[in-house]
Amino acid sequence: MTPRALILGFAASLFIAGAGYINDRVLNLESFNNGHQVPIIVLGLMFVWVTVCNPLLHRLRRQWAFRPAEIALVVALTMASCGISGRGLMEQFAQMLVLPHHWNRITPGWQANHMLDYAPKQALVDPEPEDEVVSAFIQGKDATEHEGNTVWERLKTRVNRVPWTQWRTPLTTWLPMVFLVTVASVALGLVVHRQWSSHEHLQYPIAQFTNALIEREPDRALGPIFRNHLFWVGFIIFFLIRLNNGLCVWFPDVLIPIKLDYSLWPFASKWPALTRASWAWGLFTLRIFPLVIAFAFFLNAEISLTLGISQILWAAFAIPIVTAGYSLNTDYDIGGWEGWHRAGSYTAFSLMLLYTGRQYYRELATKAICVWRKIGEDQRVAVWAFRALVLALAGLVVLVMRLGLAWPIAVATVLLMMMTFLIVSRLSAETGLFFIQPGWQPFGALMALMGGYAMGPEGIVISALFCGALCIDQSQALLPYLVNGLKICEGAKITPGKTAGTTFVMYVAGVALAVFVVIVASYHFGTPSGYNWSFQRIPTMAFRAAEPDVMRLKALDKLEESQHLTPLERLQHIQPKPGFLWAAGTGFVFVLVFAFLRLRIPRWPLHPCLFLIWATYPLAAMSQSFLMGWLIKRFALKYGGVKVVNKLKPLAIGVIAAEIFGALVFMVVGALYFWIQGKNPLSYRYFPR
Repeated sequence: MTPRALILGFAASLFIAGAGYINDRVLNLESFNNGHQVPIIVLGLMFVWVTVCNPLLHRLRRQWAFRPAEIALVVALTMASCGISGRGLMEQFAQMLVLPHHWNRITPGWQANHMLDYAPKQALVDPEPEDEVVSAFIQGKDATEHEGNTVWERLKTRVNRVPWTQWRTPLTTWLPMVFLVTVASVALGLVVHRQWSSHEHLQYPIAQFTNALIEREPDRALGPIFRNHLFWVGFIIFFLIRLNNGLCVWFPDVLIPIKLDYSLWPFASKWPALTRASWAWGLFTLRIFPLVIAFAFFLNAEISLTLGISQILWAAFAIPIVTAGYSLNTDYDIGGWEGWHRAGSYTAFSLMLLYTGRQYYRELATKAICVWRKIGEDQRVAVWAFRALVLALAGLVVLVMRLGLAWPIAVATVLLMMMTFLIVSRLSAETGLFFIQPGWQPFGALMALMGGYAMGPEGIVISALFCGALCIDQSQALLPYLVNGLKICEGAKITPGKTAGTTFVMYVAGVALAVFVVIVASYHFGTPSGYNWSFQRIPTMAFRAAEPDVMRLKALDKLEESQHLTPLERLQHIQPKPGFLWAAGTGFVFVLVFAFLRLRIPRWPLHPCLFLIWATYPLAAMSQSFLMGWLIKRFALKYGGVKVVNKLKPLAIGVIAAEIFGALVFMVVGALYFWIQGKNPLSYRYFPR
């Protein structure tokens, strides 16, 4: 690690963390992180650096050029910062602490049932005086107010406008939890890294692609991938396609777009049963994502085939059930059959991972607990990470209990949250999926497992607030980015301990900056009321989830009784909601059965990750492209063998680079158009989102 790499990495990461929300939600420009594990602003700028900036530095003076390890560190840090400004935290964090007061004011049902009384006082902002705290947050500053002439005067005025006194309590409540989740995520990443990277030899497609671009010999200006003709063939062809299609959005009467989407909806009249199952609609639109097809070249055949036919298998599974009269619908936030099914799948997949690495994890746990045992140098970081993980989780449980959550629910909520982070990270590392939506929340699964009486309205609200603040979109959490960052840096000969430690410091600083910027920006610009996710959906989630149970318990005259149950009594009165055990049980059993078949049958074609990703939007959009990639790679293997597949990999890397660079071009064009014209640019987004 060199000082210039640390300075550049920290500066870029803090810029992304601090300016990301302004860019995405205030100015409504192309998203910095686009909700993916391949953030455009990071990998796009990295491509520009390794193809333009670094060669120029090399020609000026060879020592000035950045080494692969330096670029890898910058990429790892900036990737980890991308989730801070998005749904990983700040896209809904501040809104969730203040907007429930707004919705309570205009929702008579909430007032009648006293819904906000079930939230701990320290969890939400004190709403008084309402005009200064709530209304100003929604509407922003008074346009007639003078802010001063200098930049410093304007900044000081905007900072002083924030009612910090009312914000102090909720921030001191939630930020320690954010800190402990960060510690737990970094520690968990270090615990599993060696098992996944060295013992199980996962493919890490995103890291493979990144390392291929940053690889460079000391005496060369460009890396070996850029001296391969196939790379430039793939890059030029698909960049020109994207450039043409993007310009068609801006100049529709001048150019003709190259069609990559094809509607198959006329066939719906031939197979009307397909329209009955949720997410089967994806089969009626053929979407060609060259990026996805290219990533299939980095995957095992069983994984690319599984991803490719996931929606077909879902339709075959769901249509008979829906036809029989059972509803499979689910609320992404609160729960339902599909969400419960994936909760069972995630649980079984976690057990499968523990079983696969049982020897390694048992050894780490033994050495972490038995402090007198000698620790090898190669295990020292992982053992200390294991200890930090246990302490962070224990501290997190204590803080959640201080909010008023019974200890069994607190423990279950925290462990389920970490489980979702872990499995999303595993999916990214093993399958190359850069866009993942788990489609379920820990509190929703617990609410369905325990029932409203056993969990209680306070338990539902507190657990839901916890999930809304810390894990509403697990794919943008720190851990998935960190897992790929550790592998990228490992390929550049940077030890995992150094990478994780540096990432942790950056992430904590980025969160502190982002919280400050978002709160100040909200009281200046107002919160984006047109963005339903952060304005209504997440701020109301906890209370929407609890309200039906409050009304039911009131009708049964059991509301007060439920509120006074002891923790053990809550366990004794568990009564799962109808359908939960079947939904979760099928997901649990299917994963274990497929894992067993995969181990026992050498040519078993499907991976158990099927049940974690089917019936989700990303696969509804991308499954056909994965199937195309599987077919292309299969034909290459059949007629040319492994040698031909390896020769075609530079072509695939060129296609991925073209897609990312093309997106960066239109991001920059949109930003320049906004700053010059003062208007939102036309949008051309060809990443699935």
